[in-house]
Amino acid sequence: MSKEFLLDWEKYTEKAKEAITEGCVLLKNDKATLPLPAKAKVSVFGRIALHYYKSGTGSGGMVNVSKIIGILDALKECPEIELNKNLMEIYQKWDEENPIEEGKGWGQEPWFQEEMPLDSKIVEDAKKCSD
Repeated sequence: MSKEFLLDWEKYTEKAKEAITEGCVLLKNDKATLPLPAKAKVSVFGRIALHYYKSGTGSGGMVNVSKIIGILDALKECPEIELNKNLMEIYQKWDEENPIEEGKGWGQEPWFQEEMPLDSKIVEDAKKCSD
């Protein structure tokens, strides 16, 4: 006699959120940087912030999900965070002039992306606009 199983998406989503929350380590919190205070000013560096993709080269890329959220998307949805809009505009302009590599890998993900060169002015401006 076979037993039929039905996936409860609500329970699955809650358990996934719990696992991510408990298992994700982003930074060593030596100086109590996290959690960020209300109205924190944040600069996000790196091209992947504009083009987040959810997969490496494994079968995880074949998983169907209803929503994919990159770090920049998540921060934009957070009313307690103030993003460095000038830095985002610099990245967006550079990105338009330097289109991403669409990818030829197994899951059609990009193998490599050219990163925007940073000069001292961009870095110093970001320091002034960031907590």
